[in-house]
Amino acid sequence: MYCPFCSKVDTKVLESRLLNDSIRRRRECLNCSNRFTTYETAKIHLKVLKRKGHEQEFEITKVKKSIEMACGKIDNEIVSNLTKTIEMKILNKKTNAIKSAEIGNIVLNELKKTNKMAYLRFASVHKEIEDPVILKKELNTMIRK
Repeated sequence: MYCPFCSKVDTKVLESRLLNDSIRRRRECLNCSNRFTTYETAKIHLKVLKRKGHEQEFEITKVKKSIEMACGKIDNEIVSNLTKTIEMKILNKKTNAIKSAEIGNIVLNELKKTNKMAYLRFASVHKEIEDPVILKKELNTMIRK
């Protein structure tokens, strides 16, 4: 880590604290003795394999937006907690690439546990259900379980 005051690379860590999603480190420059704080977060480069064959960078904001659309008007805290749960399940796959259909299935499983109507709304888009008869079958399978 370089010093923001003298640009030397010789710094030492005085203290480290774990925050919600990062690590806060208090540092001291060994050259000029100035102290400064750094925040470290892990950057994960997860690729999403789309149905049509192309790849794109994973963005949890897209997942959150689709959950918000499926859930409608519910508490933002519920959506945030649901999004964090889904993100952790995706990251626990420990892979560099994941299929978009697999992400959709993870979202469906979590929505089924928390909000049945949101599950149906999301399923109709994710599974590309356009026929009311097929939607009724999906509803019946959900009711049986």
